[in-house]
Amino acid sequence: MLHLINTLSALIHRLSRGLLPTTLISFLIVGSLGVVVHMTVLKLSLHFISGNFRLSNGLAMLCAASFNYTLNNKSTFRHDGLRGKRVLAGYVIYLAITSLGLAASLLVSGAVFDRTHAPMMAALCGIVVGSLWNYFMSYNFVWKLLSGRLGRSKDAEA
Repeated sequence: MLHLINTLSALIHRLSRGLLPTTLISFLIVGSLGVVVHMTVLKLSLHFISGNFRLSNGLAMLCAASFNYTLNNKSTFRHDGLRGKRVLAGYVIYLAITSLGLAASLLVSGAVFDRTHAPMMAALCGIVVGSLWNYFMSYNFVWKLLSGRLGRSKDAEA
């Protein structure tokens, strides 16, 4: 799966003529897979564990976030991959950041819907804002910071 994500990211990067960074593309691919994990866990939890939507949805969110974090650490940010104690610290920070991204997504989509009454467009605007927030904040405050690359230039690493 990691090879497929990396190959697709490189292909889309080339097709976009370098406009989209491969890490952003990979992050979005992983996020898309996370949606599948979320929906699968939600459906299974509602059926087998609890009919309570909030409980099942919370479990699905935690599973999807854990899946995304693990896959992003192995694929999207593999060059800054966290190891040892930093994996747990990164996970806690990642959960905090993505919860803020979800809140931003809900605020933006609600505001767009109030103005346009177009639910699909509103949802898409929220998804874009939330995804970009999660990408930039995760990269800077999870992988870049905890990998020790914060403040080091690319030239210093070569």
